[in-house]
Amino acid sequence: MFTSLKEIYKFRIYKAYLRLLHEHILVRRRYTLGLENLPAQGERYFIACNHQNTANDPLNIVFALPLKLNVYALARANVFSVHPLITRYLHWIGLLPAYRFGWEGGEGLEHNFQTFDDIAERVNAGFPVIVFPEAGHTQGHYLDPFTTGLVRMAFHAARANGFTEDIKIVPTAHHYEDYVDMQTDFVWRIGEPISLKPYYEAFQQHPNSVMRNITRELRLRIHAMMLDEGKEDYEEKDFLRRSTLNPNTLQAMPLPQRMEADQRFIDALRSHPDYDEIIVNARQLRTREQALGIDELTIAAQPHWLSTLAWTVLLILLLPLYIVSLWPHGLCYAFPPMLMKTDKMFKNSYRTILSLVILYPLTAVLTFLVLGAVWGWWWQAVVWILLWIPTES
Repeated sequence: MFTSLKEIYKFRIYKAYLRLLHEHILVRRRYTLGLENLPAQGERYFIACNHQNTANDPLNIVFALPLKLNVYALARANVFSVHPLITRYLHWIGLLPAYRFGWEGGEGLEHNFQTFDDIAERVNAGFPVIVFPEAGHTQGHYLDPFTTGLVRMAFHAARANGFTEDIKIVPTAHHYEDYVDMQTDFVWRIGEPISLKPYYEAFQQHPNSVMRNITRELRLRIHAMMLDEGKEDYEEKDFLRRSTLNPNTLQAMPLPQRMEADQRFIDALRSHPDYDEIIVNARQLRTREQALGIDELTIAAQPHWLSTLAWTVLLILLLPLYIVSLWPHGLCYAFPPMLMKTDKMFKNSYRTILSLVILYPLTAVLTFLVLGAVWGWWWQAVVWILLWIPTES
């Protein structure tokens, strides 16, 4: 936690920088629904959310909130052991380590006692904490089972204040138009908080059953706010949802409305009497499209020749601007995925985090030194750097 106003202002300036670039690099349009459901500043609460897109999930939540609100979040513990400088940086930006049995084993779980104490201290000081109850990210628009870890943390915070102050858990859900491409639309829905104070007495008598019941209710509320395609046959169902077989695909509508329409399409698909045959045909069609390297939506669009000609002329005219913008945007777009694991959900997280934290600051310094120190073009260097954001978006 911050110990001085100077530290707070330094962090807010850095957070504003991250937010500025993040909102231009990753997000095209943001929809935040139900912001009035968040408890007032200073109240004690956790933010719970489905987990689909690794590091972009907490970033999108944090940047949807007021800049002055200091928010903490849990992150997998193994990233804190890469290097001491990285550990210090992660703690500074508000991340806390979560040790998991599947990664750190039973011995590692003992470290969670310290994390629980740190979380209780922050929550009782009025700082929200973001937790993803699935304890890991999914590979698409579906919801994995929840652990009771979040509810356990919340009651630990309640015990730390002597069960005198209410602790709340706010169910939220988010949705991305696209996981792996930049400039995507994003929806974050915020539901009504679950107050734990009415459960304090029962918790002290039957803690495990109370935690299971609240976790079950929390999952139901989050599930009701998100697009759920189901884990079974996911790739085929998602392929059909994004194809012209879904009548909503070619319609221009805001993402929240599109999400609701897509859910109706998925529900109708699931209940169709020929579901199994449809899935088999979808699998074959998807495989053929991938082998041919074609996109059905591109074919279905059928633009008029005048439109094609106009876009061709425009692209030729903008070619010099495109070439100039390759520094550093081309590097920031191409380099991070080279470090990516096979998990596709890491792609945009690598792009976003590495670009914001390392590549953009580094290339800004290089640009300033080369243009300024070598050629004496100091003001041209400043203009070029300031133009990075509009040319990126």
